[in-house]
Amino acid sequence: MTKYRAGMRLTTLGLLSLAAISVNAQIPDLLNSLDAGGRAMGVGGAFGVTDSATTSALQNPAGLGFITAPEVGLVFRNLPTSSRIVGGNFNNPISIGENSFGKRAVSHFGYVTPAHGGAIGISYTLGGYIDDSRNGTNLDNGLLRVDNYSENTRAQTDFFTFSYGRNQGSVNWGFGIVLANQYVANERSFVLVDPQTNQQVGSSQTSVSDNGTGIGVVAGVQVVPSSNPNTSYALSIRTPINLSGNEDTSAFYDRIPGRASFGFATRVDGAFRAEDFMVYGIQADYYFGGQENKVLARRNHLVLGAGVEYNMHRWNARFPIRLGFALVPSGGAGFEERNAFTFGLGYRPNNGRFGVDLNFASPGGGPIDMSLGLNYTLKGF
Repeated sequence: MTKYRAGMRLTTLGLLSLAAISVNAQIPDLLNSLDAGGRAMGVGGAFGVTDSATTSALQNPAGLGFITAPEVGLVFRNLPTSSRIVGGNFNNPISIGENSFGKRAVSHFGYVTPAHGGAIGISYTLGGYIDDSRNGTNLDNGLLRVDNYSENTRAQTDFFTFSYGRNQGSVNWGFGIVLANQYVANERSFVLVDPQTNQQVGSSQTSVSDNGTGIGVVAGVQVVPSSNPNTSYALSIRTPINLSGNEDTSAFYDRIPGRASFGFATRVDGAFRAEDFMVYGIQADYYFGGQENKVLARRNHLVLGAGVEYNMHRWNARFPIRLGFALVPSGGAGFEERNAFTFGLGYRPNNGRFGVDLNFASPGGGPIDMSLGLNYTLKGF
């Protein structure tokens, strides 16, 4: 009976220590700042709020005001995963591991059509994704030892957006409603062993998952100075989104942070060749309003992107070639930075209705990410 009580008491201590495992084993931070792909991915995310595409419905509705014909956009990308081996002390472990390419999935689908003096955009965009596995054994935990520790944490943020944007001379403006669906799942198990007798004295096995939903708004402006029509300044703000219906996972993640974005892009004609041009830009995304007291902790943090796109005209088509860098720091305890060099290329036939973008991001310590974007203008239908 004494051993049983000791085992139960220390099992409880072990359960309380699971938060420490989650805090100390680092996850590459894509919980909020996953790049859904498309043109912006190849330039480090730099054209997200200054572009005019189906992605503008969420990124910056003001960009919809430049779209004058119905357009469809579709993006596929990989969803990175991470795996860790933990060791040392159960309450303050060390970890080593690797990041993997993960599965492929649709990360954006959107439709834009002119309406009421502007354009309406409807889109689905994948805004955040993590899939992290951790395993370890022979972990110190006071008088006992933790063996066969296993934990998997998954989270996915889906944004469904309905937006309107309008062009009014040198200033575009837009706004939209954002419906978020947040999925979180956590599975973990371990056993407690008395190292003196090498006998199991306790164990734990838990599994929890839930979906939370919430509503936010997004609004933005784009300014194209009349004195410099090749330059665009843009500002977009999406509010934090409180989740409901996620009682089982609210201790993990209960509020999606808001995002304030500023972007600048400019075009230089006649770059190297008279028929070519170059676009370069920067973008800063500030995430705010999250919760630091959750297992998937969120603090205010700044993400930066910069890049250049060289548009080469050859063979009756335009070939955009892109280079960039994304600076993605940790956004909370238990997460690590995920900075990346980016590159990509596209294809735009002259007088054609479609475009193709293939873009890549090469983060430190992981395989190359890849996205394939397709867009089609429905003019004439």
